[in-house]
Amino acid sequence: MIKAMKKQRYTNELKLEAIRRVLEEDQRVADVVNDLGIRHRDNVYEWIKKYKKNGAAAFDRSIGKSVKNDEPTSTDEKIRHLEMEVDILKKYLEILNKGEHKINTK
Repeated sequence: MIKAMKKQRYTNELKLEAIRRVLEEDQRVADVVNDLGIRHRDNVYEWIKKYKKNGAAAFDRSIGKSVKNDEPTSTDEKIRHLEMEVDILKKYLEILNKGEHKINTK
């Protein structure tokens, strides 16, 4: 019989400590995992990714509530987001114009 593993939860302080050690003190992830008793090194890599994207606020959420921020944060991200919207609208207009042209030619 295979025993299901319970998902380990770590405090925000522990996550931030692990991130600080890796990013600021240049410690190896394997060493940080061993020192802090973290079950999997992938956790630390995931925390670093979240931290780089949203800072410490990435860990300031209630358990069970998802944090979804669709709004770009930096000016460059906003520009890329708006450019993408413009491209999508241009393609949509092309599709509409082609469809309209086909209707008018019949």
